[in-house]
Amino acid sequence: MVRALLLLALLAPTPSRAADGAEIYRRRCAGCHGADGGGGPRKLKDLASPEVQGKGDQELFDAVARGTPDRKMAGFRGRLADAEIKAAVEHLRTLKR
Repeated sequence: MVRALLLLALLAPTPSRAADGAEIYRRRCAGCHGADGGGGPRKLKDLASPEVQGKGDQELFDAVARGTPDRKMAGFRGRLADAEIKAAVEHLRTLKR
């Protein structure tokens, strides 16, 4: 019985597989912000900068979900699930310089 439950747990899809932050970033963010988060071809905000990296996770989540106040970036709520936005924010943390 325990072995069967363990096997089911190992084979079940996990949220981390569905919400791969690096893949979400590559598909949704890198085109504007660049593969390394440095601002990309449009010279947008450097996501690896101390300014951005100093923001709290909730503030970054809100910026991705709602968009930025200057409206250079539209919000992704409704196009990405909250778990996907959270995964993208977690990936942003790996871009520190």
